[in-house]
Amino acid sequence: MPRSGKDRLTPSGQLNEERLRVFISYSHEDRDLVRVLTEVIDKNGMEPIYDDKTRPGTGFREEIIHFISHAHIFLPLLTKTSIKRPWVQQEIGYAVALRVPTIPVAINCEPGEFLDGIQAIQLKALNKEELRRGLTQEALRMCLQRKPQRGALYECAATTDQRAVWLAEYAQAVSLAGNSGLVRQFGGLSSFHIPAETINHPLWKLRYGHHHPSEFHCQVLWEERMALTKHAKAKGCRIIIDPNLTYEFYGGEARRTRLGCLLQFLREMKGVTCEVAMGEFGMNESITIVGDWFAARSISGRMGDGYRQTIFTRHAPTVARMIDEFDLRFFQTLHGMSVARSRTQAIAEIEHRMAETDASRDGASHERSQLSR
Repeated sequence: MPRSGKDRLTPSGQLNEERLRVFISYSHEDRDLVRVLTEVIDKNGMEPIYDDKTRPGTGFREEIIHFISHAHIFLPLLTKTSIKRPWVQQEIGYAVALRVPTIPVAINCEPGEFLDGIQAIQLKALNKEELRRGLTQEALRMCLQRKPQRGALYECAATTDQRAVWLAEYAQAVSLAGNSGLVRQFGGLSSFHIPAETINHPLWKLRYGHHHPSEFHCQVLWEERMALTKHAKAKGCRIIIDPNLTYEFYGGEARRTRLGCLLQFLREMKGVTCEVAMGEFGMNESITIVGDWFAARSISGRMGDGYRQTIFTRHAPTVARMIDEFDLRFFQTLHGMSVARSRTQAIAEIEHRMAETDASRDGASHERSQLSR
């Protein structure tokens, strides 16, 4: 049974301590009220976000949209002043369109049309104690879980190159906002079997053997690898891989090269949270989740073509559900193996597979030499 967001397990079985992000929409005339509201939200163990978090050099509108689209909860502060402000109404409309779970706080006024039917916390005057009781983590998580997941908005990448571009862009958007997240990934050998070296390095030719992908294809894959590596080295990773893939489509060196790139990554993750489960899955599906910021699910994978039809979403209730499903699959795939030792066991298994590949190649070379005599 999937765990609730509150009880979701983080790496090594520790309870998730990440705070819910609560975006506050308000009128600047109500700044004194906002200070009280943010204090309550912070003391109740959640992260209040509003326009004072915008960074110099960024577009104000773009930054606000970023905050709302990544929020777990949208909280409009409604007063007789704010309900008349067009920008507040625009923010409400944007949150409703994105299906962000919403809890209005209405002080001596009634919610407007966009919020019709949404239960608000209604106060005759600002009361810190009433706010503290109404804006508990339990109440907000309940709101998050009740939000229909079928209402999530998605973007769909139709090609493997577009998938790589968007994975990098989504991950970079989180980084540029000064955040990072644990990388969860299922499928193939994960993005970490892509070379970390730039595309003019010999590893790229070995990776593709007698095939010759475009420079654009290699470049966007490299950007995907680097963007996800940044998050993994900051917050860790939890990956489910299939070391049985042969990559024969690309020739003899492709498998060893790809295993070698993944091996290098795993070795570099010493001292950083890195958990690995191994199984036999093929390439039917791939899942990538960065923190609780966004998720991407790919289908129709095929050797030589990569993944087609990848859907991306930032919808918090949907991402939370996908995290629960991923973690359940991860622990089932471990089959009772120690999580803490999973990285070192994966390193040993990959080293063994590479040694087998070397022995097979050397044996074939010896046989050809004997036949030529």
